Amino acid sequence: MNSTAQGNKLEDALFDYLIEQQERGDRVYGLYPSELCKIRKKPKYDCPQRMKPVEFDVVIEVYREGAETPHSHVVFECKNYKSGIPESRVTDFSDKMGRIFGHSVKGILVVSSRLQSGAENIARSRSMGIVKFSEAGADVVAERRHRYAVESAFVQSQIFEEGHRVKSLKFSAYFDGKFFSSMGQLLEYFEQDSAEKLSGGSDRVSVPYMSLDDIRAFATDILEAVDYKAGHVDLAKVCAAMSIELKFSRKNVFDEDGALILGSANFDRNSIEINAHDNEFRERFTTGHEIGHFCLGHGRYLRSDTVIERDLLVDVEADSFDFTRLELQANLFASEILLPDKVFQLAVAVGCERLKMRDIGFGYIYIDDMPWNYEPYNELISDLSQYFRVSKQATEIRLKKLGLVNDHRRYGDTTSANVFVNIFDDYPSR
Repeated sequence: MNSTAQGNKLEDALFDYLIEQQERGDRVYGLYPSELCKIRKKPKYDCPQRMKPVEFDVVIEVYREGAETPHSHVVFECKNYKSGIPESRVTDFSDKMGRIFGHSVKGILVVSSRLQSGAENIARSRSMGIVKFSEAGADVVAERRHRYAVESAFVQSQIFEEGHRVKSLKFSAYFDGKFFSSMGQLLEYFEQDSAEKLSGGSDRVSVPYMSLDDIRAFATDILEAVDYKAGHVDLAKVCAAMSIELKFSRKNVFDEDGALILGSANFDRNSIEINAHDNEFRERFTTGHEIGHFCLGHGRYLRSDTVIERDLLVDVEADSFDFTRLELQANLFASEILLPDKVFQLAVAVGCERLKMRDIGFGYIYIDDMPWNYEPYNELISDLSQYFRVSKQATEIRLKKLGLVNDHRRYGDTTSANVFVNIFDDYPSR
């Protein structure tokens, strides 16, 4: 696809995104009702200097009540810049807007991939914003009241190359030295006076800590609702009980960094879509993960979410980002619902009895490098894995998190971080 076609695709996606927000009734600038806004694609405006119409990619026209002409304009130029924004392009865009709209305009350059640091200086010199739009990214809720706002450092890593990769957001923006995770936040900032901008005035809501006991209680309630007794959990039945539409797709979808998107959740539509997987265990963990987002109330923070394999590997709160906490909570929920606590512990007891694994004073399940200890242990892991239809590694992690294993093996790295790397490898490809 050439650069023009890519730019047109980005333009279409942004336009559809804005129309969807308008149809949902989101307020522009946090002040104006959606019916007082017009969102136009490829509009043309008369330009006396050029003696011919000037066309822009996407424009939001904002009207005051009863007015026939727009009060202000927000103009988007959608280009597929790969690493930097040419200064000549910024200058041309700025001059073109000035000739048509005067001072009642805000210009935004829209890109689809991260930019090299320094691009912000070019945009800021002309009082322009930068938006990175990723169709497959997570869409953040940002209402005027009780808003959830993603941390600035997280949004910054979305737009500019930072040397490390983070989960993609659908919308991220930079303007006037500040970062925004939703269109509403950006547009509202445009309308603030200088005092408001200096004060910051954010009523930001962070993702609260949730204990494992609380997460387990949510999972237990769902399992009781579907009358779960034993064996592998029927996740389709769980979705039906929660009125979630569960769909499966055979297509391969990738994010902007080339990572395979395993599945997605849409909280407005109450739906989960699972993309093509090469094994059943990862598919089940992905489904459990997305169900967790619904069950734990993450729709308060997200309108939609996508999951890549890196999300399923979050085992600890490794940084201060709220997104990490959301993914960790969803992973803990997936483990709780796929390996239900009481049934799992009963299955472990039955397996230990069958394999003659008894506590001889070193712990419930003692494992070292002796074959008479590790061979029955490996057989136990395998049996539990097949019974619950989860990976052997996920089964072992569950055993250890419940404090059932006293592991004294000297060979091989059994830390959870390294175990998680190969968490799905033990199940044969379909």
